[in-house]
Amino acid sequence: MMRFNKIKILIGFIVVCFVALSSNIAYAIVEVDKKDNVKQERHIIKLRKDKKKNTKADTAVQREYTNNVHSVFSLADCVNIAIKYNPTIRAYLCDEDVYKSKIGQAWANFFPSISAGIDIARSGQTYSKDVVIGGRSQYMTMGYLPNISGEMMLFDFGKTKATADMFKRMYEARQADTKETINTVIYDIKTTYYNVLFAQAQVHVYEDTVKDYELQLAQAWGFYNIGKKAKIDVVTAEYNLGKAQLNLVKAKSVLEIALVQLSKIMGIPEYTNYELSDQLLLNDYKEDVENAINTAFDVRPELIAAKKGVDAAKMNLRAKRRDFTPDIGIFAGYGNQIGNKYNMYSSQFGAALSYSNLNLMRVKKEIDEAKASLKKSEAEYEDVKHAVYYNVKKNYIDLQTAKQEILIAKLALDQAKEQYRQVTGRYKAGVGDAIELKDGENTYLNARLDFYNAMLNYNVAAASLEREIGVPIKFSENLILDISKER
Repeated sequence: MMRFNKIKILIGFIVVCFVALSSNIAYAIVEVDKKDNVKQERHIIKLRKDKKKNTKADTAVQREYTNNVHSVFSLADCVNIAIKYNPTIRAYLCDEDVYKSKIGQAWANFFPSISAGIDIARSGQTYSKDVVIGGRSQYMTMGYLPNISGEMMLFDFGKTKATADMFKRMYEARQADTKETINTVIYDIKTTYYNVLFAQAQVHVYEDTVKDYELQLAQAWGFYNIGKKAKIDVVTAEYNLGKAQLNLVKAKSVLEIALVQLSKIMGIPEYTNYELSDQLLLNDYKEDVENAINTAFDVRPELIAAKKGVDAAKMNLRAKRRDFTPDIGIFAGYGNQIGNKYNMYSSQFGAALSYSNLNLMRVKKEIDEAKASLKKSEAEYEDVKHAVYYNVKKNYIDLQTAKQEILIAKLALDQAKEQYRQVTGRYKAGVGDAIELKDGENTYLNARLDFYNAMLNYNVAAASLEREIGVPIKFSENLILDISKER
C-alpha cells in the first residue's frame, strides 16, 4: 500500500506540474497570438480602407479569376487583390510565423520535460559460495524495467526571458518587414497600373496618328490625280502611314506586356481578361516636406524593423551576460525492475541548482560578439534613418518637379496642336507641302506623348513618395489640369 501511494504521489505531481504550467503558458501564448492577429487584421483593414472607395473591391477579391470571366479593375481593386494573392506577401507572413514560434520555443524551457521508457534485459551475478573451496554460484534473471522521470526549471535568473524577448523583437521586426513588403507591392501595383494607363494612352495616340495619315494619303492621292501635287507627296504619305502603323503595333505590344506584369504582381499571372477603369489623373497633392519626414520617422516599416533589430541585439546581449548564472529546478523519477524472482523499485524527488556546460572563455567571447552585433545594429538603424530622410526629401522634390513638367508639357502640347491645325489647313488648301505637314504631325505626336509621359512621371513620383513615407499622402479634390478636352 505504501509503495502504491508513493508511486501515485510521484506520478500525480509530474502530471499536475505539466498540466498546470502548460495551461498557463499556452494561455499566455494564445493571448499573444490574439493580440498579434488583431494588430495584423487592423493593418490590413486600414490598407483596404485607404485604397477602397466602394464595395467593388470585395467582390473582385472573392471572385475566381479565370479568363472565362471579364473584369473591370480600379486601382483599389488591384491593390486589394495583390494583398491577398501576391506570393511575396504570403512568404513574409509565413516568416512571421517562424519567428513567432521561436518565442514559444524559448519559453519552453519552463515546461516540464518528461522521459519514459521500458528496457527488456537479461541480468545476472556470479559470486563465491565458499572462498576456501573456490566453488561458485550464478544468479540469472530475465525481466523488464519500466521507468518514468521528469524535471522542470523554476528559475534561471532571466536567461530564458531575455532570449524570449530577443525573439519577440525579431518577430516584431519581421512584422515591420511584412508591412514594408506590402508597401513595396502597393508601389509596384501603382507604378505598373500607371504604366498600363500610359501604354493605353500611347496606343490611343498612335491610333489617331494612323487615322490622320490615312486621311493625308487620301488627300495626297486626290491632289495628285488632279495634278495639283507631285507623286512624291503620295509616296511620303504612304511612308508616314506605314511608320505610324508600325508604331501602333509596337505600342500594343508594350500594352500587353504591361498588363501581364500587372497580373503577375497581383498574384494572378494567368488572368488577362480584364480592363482598367481609371485614367491618368492629376490630383494636386498637398504634403509638407517636414511633416512627411516626421511621419516617415514614425511609421516607416523599414525604420521600425531596424529599430526592432537594435532592441533584439540588446536582448541578445542581456541573455549572453546571464549565461554566468545557474539554473534552479526540480526533478522526480520512478523506476521498477520486474524480474522472474525479485521486484525492485526506486523513486526520487528533489531540487537542483546547476550549470550546463559552463565555459567561461566561450561565454566571455559570446558577450563580446553580442556587443559588436549591437553596435552594428545601431549603425544600420542610423543608416536606414538617413536613407529615409534622403529618399523622402528627394521624392518630394521629384513630385514638385513633375508637377511643373506637366504644366510646361501642356503648354507645349497646346502650341503643337495649334501648329498642326495650321499646317493641316494649309495642306488641305493646297498651299502647304508634305514635308511641312509631316513636321507638324511629328511635333504634335511627340508633344502628346511627352504630355502623357509627364503625367506618368507625376503619378509615379507620388507613389514613390507614399512608399518612402509609409502611408498615403494627402491630396485635394482639385486637379492640376482638366485634360478631359485634351484631344
